[in-house]
Amino acid sequence: MKESVNLGFIVGQNVRRLRQKKNITQEKLAEKSGVCVNTIRNIEKGRWPSAYTLQAVATALKVDAKFLLSSEKDEMYLKEELKSKLEQAFDFLIKKPAETDGKAAYSVGHLTGLKKY
Repeated sequence: MKESVNLGFIVGQNVRRLRQKKNITQEKLAEKSGVCVNTIRNIEKGRWPSAYTLQAVATALKVDAKFLLSSEKDEMYLKEELKSKLEQAFDFLIKKPAETDGKAAYSVGHLTGLKKY
């Protein structure tokens, strides 16, 4: 029984850390995941969520549910960090066309056929 309490605590820490890192309030995470805010608060306090809730929260945080169960900054954590950084860079490139000699140039989005500026 003690192991499940520890695992619940680990899940809670991971949810809180990711939520804060993404600048999301508990209320916003609850809304995105389709659960009530008290559920998010309870998870962050170490209460073990149902499998459905764990998956819903992971999806809202844009991570694999297995990542929330990880107790170390392991390879999965590094992959999630890299994925997050790449998404930020890609979003920036698509939303901001490059400037060349005063003329607007096409962004990476245009080159990949995603969006034209």
